Amino acid sequence: MHVLFLFLAPLAPILIGPSVASARLARLKIDPDQSTVSAAVAEPAAMVRGNAVGTFRVIDGEVSGDPANPEGTGKVRIIIDATSYRSDSPPRDRTVTAKSLESDKFPTIAFESKSVVGVVTTRSNEGTAIVNGSLTLHGETRPMTVPVHWMLNPDGSFASDGEVKFNYEEFGIKVPGVLFGAILAGNEATIRFHIVATGAVAAALPGRP
Repeated sequence: MHVLFLFLAPLAPILIGPSVASARLARLKIDPDQSTVSAAVAEPAAMVRGNAVGTFRVIDGEVSGDPANPEGTGKVRIIIDATSYRSDSPPRDRTVTAKSLESDKFPTIAFESKSVVGVVTTRSNEGTAIVNGSLTLHGETRPMTVPVHWMLNPDGSFASDGEVKFNYEEFGIKVPGVLFGAILAGNEATIRFHIVATGAVAAALPGRP
């Protein structure tokens, strides 16, 4: 059991079930170079043109919590560079960043959790969870529920993958179109992410040795 604790203690709270005891807060730094976020939106005349898919760069973030109490202490924070959108079309990139996201006014996109629930360990090194939180996009903040699949990699890093869909008009973003707006794009964005966190730093919880 002591060996198991040493192996699991540095991990984020959503990785570990309540059977493992810990008296310290585990913190993992999100690695921007290993993390990816993509957004897919139906193009105008999507039946012919399909979806426009672009990527964003993660610039900061942290996963933290007490491994003994993941649903009571788990926290996730992710910061994305709104100016970093890149697809297979430079003109589209300029439209998305300048006109849709207005990234000169709102240069970042942020997700911050409020709770971690439904933690399930499906194998010794992976499982699922539900992260409830808020997304701040285009200067607007809205609640969001994100299902995640988590995994402990052989190198000790933590990874999570997931997908979430939402109506981006709710964030005050105008739906782009062609032919002077006669044919509009879809108003639903599908976000897919792969987040990797490394470099655990342990800090004592209040009231604990």
